[in-house]
Parts: sequence; structure tokens; C-alpha cells
Amino acid sequence: MSGSASVHARVAKHAGLTFAGTLANNLLSYVFYALVSRALGVEAYGSFSSLLAIVFVASAPAAIAQLTVAKLSTQYADDPEGLAGLVRAVDRLALIIAAGATAVMALLAKPIADFLHLGDAWLVVIAALALGGLIALPFFRGVLQGTSSFSAFALSNVVEGASKAVFPPLMAVVAGLPGALAGAACAYAVPAAYTYVVGHPHRRGVAPPYSLRRAVGTTAGVALTVSCIYVMLFFDTILTKRYLDAHTAGLYGAVSLACRALYAVTSFIPVVLLPQAALTAQRGHTTRALFAQAVGLTLAICIPTCIGFALFPQLVMTAIAGRAFTSAAPMLEPYVLAMAALCVANVVATYNIARGRTAFVGPLAAVALGEIIAVVVRHRSAGDVLQTIGVGHTLAIVACATSLFGARAKASAPSSESTPASA
Repeated sequence: MSGSASVHARVAKHAGLTFAGTLANNLLSYVFYALVSRALGVEAYGSFSSLLAIVFVASAPAAIAQLTVAKLSTQYADDPEGLAGLVRAVDRLALIIAAGATAVMALLAKPIADFLHLGDAWLVVIAALALGGLIALPFFRGVLQGTSSFSAFALSNVVEGASKAVFPPLMAVVAGLPGALAGAACAYAVPAAYTYVVGHPHRRGVAPPYSLRRAVGTTAGVALTVSCIYVMLFFDTILTKRYLDAHTAGLYGAVSLACRALYAVTSFIPVVLLPQAALTAQRGHTTRALFAQAVGLTLAICIPTCIGFALFPQLVMTAIAGRAFTSAAPMLEPYVLAMAALCVANVVATYNIARGRTAFVGPLAAVALGEIIAVVVRHRSAGDVLQTIGVGHTLAIVACATSLFGARAKASAPSSESTPASA
């Protein structure tokens, strides 16, 4: 009992630290969005949000890296030299990918600008600078997450939120849309540098060479999972900018911003769940209780939020984006319900990754691809898009749960009596 109590106390402490840092980041991020939306206006904000959506989707490899590095770092919890070798290899890879992604997006500035109906390709080039910092940051955070350095992890989130609350709004006032994008580049470069510095203790000592080829098996399932989640989180904002009129796209961007707040608030749950479930399973203990707690906490946050958004949609839109965006209020309820479903799917997917289960990846990829195709085919109005993502995000839960059902079936088979529980 004392061992179980110790585990729960540790998880609660880590969850509290991570939640505090994530909450501070989210609150400061919404100060950033609120100020930028007011400084730019509806149509310019539509361009800003669509470019940031492309940056976020393009940064999916970094989110993949964070989960992969966190999982690998957990395996080196008792081997400082092996951890140092891993971290130094991660540093090199982070810089290479960040620089390469920035260069590629800059080279594609003209076709991206044409696709989004932007008059100036230099806006895409400026947004590409934000991509570099946004890619490097999760690489460095993965080390902190995997080693359960959640105090430093939380402070990294606070630095990110503060940078976003300061740089983009101020630069938007000075230089409009280009200034806001340049401010976003600064807002991700600063926390990336800070996170690299606070992770320095994990680079100390004699570090044996680490071959990243070892991580290929772990990376494949994680890569597709994170890519699916990220695409489902942002693709609709990009396509509405492509298919809907500028004003509607701006309103839709503000609604997606408001509802992504729910995803951001619950993001601390999978962050803590991954290393704790992986380490607990590695030591031969059951992880059912951790999974139940994670899902229960996610629902405890999502349900009241959905009710509040449904009851007070105009108040929410005014608070987040200003009075110019109040006409977007009818879109809020269906969007937040879809986002709540994606939050649950993210937790289930993370638990599967922590346990090394990948059977759900194929079904999840099929759901994500189906969503995109459905929006491309059916986009007469914002309501059509909202219906599609509502169905798709709900099916994502079913797809992610397929690995859970498979595990239960194995656990109930007669041959499983001689093996440890798999959940």
C-alpha cells in the first residue's frame, strides 16, 4: 500500500507542476491571441491564424520527437552516461531538422501564399522563422519529460507563454501582420533556448555514442499517431481559409482558437501519463489505475467546459477575440464538443504509446485521412466543416480504443494466466 501511495503522490506532484506550467502558458497564450486579434482585425487575423496553423502542422515531427525522446529517456532513468549520449544525439538532430524545415517552408513561400490567397509571399517566409523555434522546443522538452524533470518542464512552458504574450502583440502594433509573425518567431526561439540551457545537466559526463537508428522502431508508431492528432487539430483552419470567404475564415479561426484552449488545458495529462505509465510497466506493475485517472481527469475538465461554452458562447467569443467576432458564437458549441472528443482520443493514444501498442495507428490514420477528404468534398459552409470534424474526432476515440480492446481480449485468454497483466 505504501508503494502504491508513493506512486500516486509522485504522479499527483508531477501532474500539479505540469498543470501549473501548462495553465500559465495557456493563459498567457490567450493574452497573446486576444491582443493580436484586436490589433489585426478579422481578415488579417484569418491570414495570421492560417499561417500559424501551417506552422503547427509542419512542426508535427517535433511533437513526434518529444514523445519518442521522452519514452527513450525513461529507459535511461538509471543510466546517466547513456542518457547523456541520447541527449547529445537529440541536440544534433533538433538543430538539423529545425534548420531544414525552416528552409523548405521559405522555399515554398510562393505556392503557400497562393494557396491561402495571400498577397505577399514574404509573410510565409517570416512564418517559416517561427517554425524553426517551434520544432527545436519539443525536442529539448522531451528530455525533461522523460526524466520527470517537471519543475523545469513547467518553467519552460511559462517562458513560452510569457514570450508569446509580449513579442507578437507589441510587434503587431508596430508592423501589423508581418510584425505579428516576426513576434511569433521570437516567441518560440526564446523558450527553445531556455529549455536547452535547463536541460544541460543531462548532457554531463562521459557520453557513449548513441545511434538514433535504435529509435526507429519506437518512432514509427509515434510518428503516425502524432501526425494524425496534429493534422486533426489544425487542418480545418487551413482548409476553411482556402474554401470559405475571408470574413467567415476569420470567424472560424477565432472559434478554433477558443476551442483549442480545451485541448491545451488537457495537454498536461498525456505529458505526465507517458513517462509514468512507461516506467510503471517497465518495472512490472499494472497501469490500469493510471489510465483510469487520466481519462477521468480529462472528462472532468472537458464536460464543464463544453457546458460553459454552450451556455455562454457570445461571452466566450468576446473575451477571447473581441466584439468583432461575436457573430461566430453559433459555431462554438459543435466545435468544442469535437475538441473534447479529440482530447480523449489523445489520452488513449498516449497510453497506448507508453505501453508499446501500435494496433490503433492504422485505424486512426484512416479516420484522419477520411476527415480531410470529407472537408475537401463537402465545404459549402462552416457548418458542413463542423459536422465533419465532430464525427471524425469521435471516431478517433474508437480508433484509439481498438488497442485497449485487443489488450483486454489477450488478458482474458486462458494462456494469459501465466503472464503479467497487460494493462
